[in-house]
This record gives sequence, structure tokens and C-alpha cells, in this order.
Amino acid sequence: MRLSPVTWYVTAICAAAVVCVAVQDWSVFATFSAQDYWGFGTLVLLGLAAEQQALDIKVGGNSSGHSIAFLPLLTIVFLFGSAPGVLFWIIGGPVAEYVIRRKQALRANFNIGQYVLSTAVAGLAFDFLSGDALALNPAVTSGLILKQLGPFVLFGVIFLVVNNTSVAGVIALSQGVSFQRTWRDLVGISGANVLLDMLIAPIAIAVAALYMQIGAVGLLLAILPLFFIRFSYQTQQKLSLANADLLKALVKAIDTRDPYTSGHSVRVSYLAKRIAEELGLPAARVERIETAALLHDIGKIEAVYSEILAKPASLTHEERAIIESHVTRGEELLRNLSSVPTEVVKAVRHHHEREDGAGYPDGLLGDEIPLGAKIIVACDSIDAMLSDRPYRDALPVSVVREQLHKHAGQQFDHRVVRAVMDSDLLGDYAEVMAMSMDGLVPELEARAAVRPLRATTGGYSHGRGNRAVS
Repeated sequence: MRLSPVTWYVTAICAAAVVCVAVQDWSVFATFSAQDYWGFGTLVLLGLAAEQQALDIKVGGNSSGHSIAFLPLLTIVFLFGSAPGVLFWIIGGPVAEYVIRRKQALRANFNIGQYVLSTAVAGLAFDFLSGDALALNPAVTSGLILKQLGPFVLFGVIFLVVNNTSVAGVIALSQGVSFQRTWRDLVGISGANVLLDMLIAPIAIAVAALYMQIGAVGLLLAILPLFFIRFSYQTQQKLSLANADLLKALVKAIDTRDPYTSGHSVRVSYLAKRIAEELGLPAARVERIETAALLHDIGKIEAVYSEILAKPASLTHEERAIIESHVTRGEELLRNLSSVPTEVVKAVRHHHEREDGAGYPDGLLGDEIPLGAKIIVACDSIDAMLSDRPYRDALPVSVVREQLHKHAGQQFDHRVVRAVMDSDLLGDYAEVMAMSMDGLVPELEARAAVRPLRATTGGYSHGRGNRAVS
């Protein structure tokens, strides 16, 4: 049986992890006192508790999870060195992946292997530069703590870089996407996500210092409050998820009223995401624009809008005013939901503005219009032109290109038009239109979803224990 590239990749990661386990200096445990064993065991249990309390957020076809297991790991390395850090994953990894998370073998083995590999590689740098484990040194001084800071920070950075690189590789292979783009999404612009993950390091230092003063009880006193904070955050995220599900249901209800616009919002969201990526926007901003595009017609939920839109004759001045009010109605609805970012609300309000100032509701001109709204107005028009209407058939892609070029600088932003023209977005989108017309909207919904958290990772863990489980 021929193995897939993903299976070969996971096998290589796991083999490298086994080698790392074999070359560890396990003699360090011979110097452990009874208190050190209690401390290490407590941190392992806290790591498993962190996995148990991970936030599970369903996104499209996956669920994204976030835990604080990185904190016990950093504390172990700071106190005991790198080999106990590797053992932390050897013990906790299988329990977390197979018992708590109940993942498929391939994903579980990869996650365990890459965590062991990341810890071992980062531990080499820590041990080389440090040489002293804080809890195992009989003459602990503030000078030793200061000496440990540099190696400790370097450990965290190397761990996150190896971790995210491993995950980017498996995602690129399994989903057929660019490694560079996946790496950029995981690490963030200029490594911003790695730096954010490292903000937890001072907490680990404080926890380690408390352990040195009062032992394993100090670990509980320091870390347990974080779990209470996590529980509160989890409750908030469940509310955000409920709001997201409600919004998606409303969007689907709006789109299914008219057979000519069925799936419209999902398609516009998909295209908006592609254009935002072509413009090189950060992953977090791409998601907000994608969400705004999905919700751009949310204000049409009231029946009066569908009645007017179904009217075969020309609209009166009063009817046109009602139709135009859907942007402000959408804004009002979304502002009442605290989980919806301000950028999304503004994009929904202004998605009918024009570059020349002739749009509505505020007649904004050029750079006054939010970029998300500029992208949505182009996507909205493209979808309309490529759709069948009662009064005409869908326009050919070549005609759509002509219309975009003709109205660039008047109705559409030049940058958005260039992003469409300089890529094969229109050709790809024509295929998406065909999928939607064939009733394959669920597949598109998995690509275009309201996302309360950052992008999912297809079942593989990275960073502080962030993961996505199919």
C-alpha cells in the first residue's frame, strides 16, 4: 500500500521525536528530591487539566481548541531543565490526544511527535546556554534566576518556531496549500503570534519562583486562578459561538428567499477572502473581511425587503429608500452583538459606498470607505454579474472583466480591481458559482464561516496548544 506524503511527513516527525527521546540526559531525575517529583507531577497534572479545559470552537467543518498547556511546560523547563520538559509530553501527550481529545491516530501521533521534537530542539539551546536547572541547584540565588532568563526566552522562541514550522508543513501537504502562506498565517506578520505566545513566559517565571519558596503548593496557588479565568473566557466564547450560529442561520434564511440569490452571501464571503489574501492583508484582518462579507445583507432579514425585491416593476422612491436602509439595519443588528468586531460592523454599513461618492448611506469618497467595504462592493457586483437573473442570463467572465475595468475608480477601488485582474480569481469564482448552483453550498460554507477565533489548523496543534480537530 502506497503511503501518502502526509503519512510520510508524520512518520518522519515521529522518528525524529524518538531519536530526541533516546539522546536525552535522563540522569537528571537521579538528582530529584521528593519535593521535585511532587512538583513535576503537579505540573503534568496541571498540563492535562489545561487540555481538558481547552476551548473548543467549531469553525466551518473543524473545531478549534486553545489551551494553556504551554505554561506548565515553560515552568518545568525553567525549574528542572529540558529532559523533564520532554517527559512532560511523553506522559501528557498520549493522554491529551487519545483520551481527552480522542483524535485519529495520524493526527494524535503527529501532535505528540512535534511537541516532543520542538521541546527537545529548544532544550538543546537552553541546556547549552544555561547548564543549571533552577530547582536542582542547591545554591539558588537571584543571580542564577537572571542568568536563566536569556536561555529561557530562547527556549520559548525556538519551541514555537519549530512547532509552527512542523504544523505549517503538515497543513501544506494535507490541504494542498502554500507552505509560505500557512507559515505566515500561523506565525503572523513579523512573527507577531510567536511574540504574543511568549507573553506567557513571565507568568512561568513567577510560578517557578513561588515553587522555590513554598514547594508544590505554590504551583497550585499560582496556576489555579488562571483556570478560573479560563472558565470565564470559555463562557464568553460559547456566547460568541451562539451568536455566530444565529447570524449564519439568519444569512441562510435571507439567501433562500430568492432562488436567484441562493448562496449569494456565502459566495461573496468566499470571494472577499480570496481578494483580501491577494492584497496581502494579515490573516486576522482577512477573517474579519470574510465575516463582514458573509453578513453584508443581514439587514434584509425583515420581510419588507424580500417583498420589494420580488417586485417585477421599477421601484418607487420610497421603496428604493427602504432597500437602501438595509445597510443601517444590518449595522444596528450587529452592534447589539458584542462578539462582532467594529471593523465588521463598519464594512456592513458601508458596503454600498462608491469611490466617486455616489453611494450610500453616507456618500463616502475614496479613502473614507473602509477597505473591507471596498472589497465587498466589488464581490457583490461580481456575484450579481455572474448570476442568472429573471431579466438576463449570467454574463460571461470576459464581460465582467470589462465592467470592472470600466468602473475602476468610480464604483470600485483600483487596488481591488487589480487584485482580481492580476490573478485567476474570476475563473475560479465561476467554478464556485457552478458549485453553488448545483447545491453544493455546504462545501462553500465550510470555507466561508463566521469566525470568532483565528484560523483553524486542520487537526494539528501549534503554539500554546492551539489546535483544530476535524
